[in-house]
Amino acid sequence: MLQAIHFRQPENTLISSSRAYWGDLRSKKKQQDSHWRGVGIFEDDARWLALGNEHFEIYEEFSRAVNFMRPRRIAEWGCGGGVNAVRFGPLADVFYGIDISPDSLQECARQTQNAGLHNFTPVRIDAANPEAVLTRIESCDLMISTYVFEALPSPEYGVRVLRIIGDVLSPGGMAFLQTKYMEGGRATASRRWNYARNLAWNATYRIEEFWQLARSCGLTPKMVKLQPEQPLVSDRNYAYFCLMKVPETEQHGRQTKEAGKPGRASASF
Repeated sequence: MLQAIHFRQPENTLISSSRAYWGDLRSKKKQQDSHWRGVGIFEDDARWLALGNEHFEIYEEFSRAVNFMRPRRIAEWGCGGGVNAVRFGPLADVFYGIDISPDSLQECARQTQNAGLHNFTPVRIDAANPEAVLTRIESCDLMISTYVFEALPSPEYGVRVLRIIGDVLSPGGMAFLQTKYMEGGRATASRRWNYARNLAWNATYRIEEFWQLARSCGLTPKMVKLQPEQPLVSDRNYAYFCLMKVPETEQHGRQTKEAGKPGRASASF
């Protein structure tokens, strides 16, 4: 009903709600939401491993298509319980796990250690100031983020994260990001109210919208892969994006060229 009448909570309220939700992960539900191994649906260890393997397979498909070299430094925005860290960690010399939850950072560290990895660096940030990560990590060759953008406080907050990713990546670096995509109508639109109740639908984007937002943040979209259904987490409407960091000279040339064009929206797939 609230969505039907376009009720929206203020951005600061949504950010505070997200901080409160992820700040205390004592409940099994929240641990499952953070993809902790051995909890809830992930008591099935094969499912937990399959989720990380699936992400890695899509990443490999993208990296082959764009001839992406082995990354030396990887960062993950929202590392959660380590489902990606244990799979992507062996690729890099350094793996930064970025999260607002100290509990998840500890769990991710435990899982990477159990996997025999010693390159995990936890980076805790405050939900109200994600830009602080820019002073906490070195530039990276690869940024990954799955099952996170949908749980950001709002689509606008997601743009802040995109800008940070554009700044963190080295020239030629890749962002491997997953979002929830909108269809027509309000059923798949961003909720913008009651953060915890609408956890997996807080920030959604049209596919061409996210494509263009990435471009505005200095990232060149190369590929998108849609996943209308995801049985491993019993959810739907996922889009995986392969985005490359634009060198500064190319970005300047693009901005100059586009400044002289009529104002119209378009996207190439």
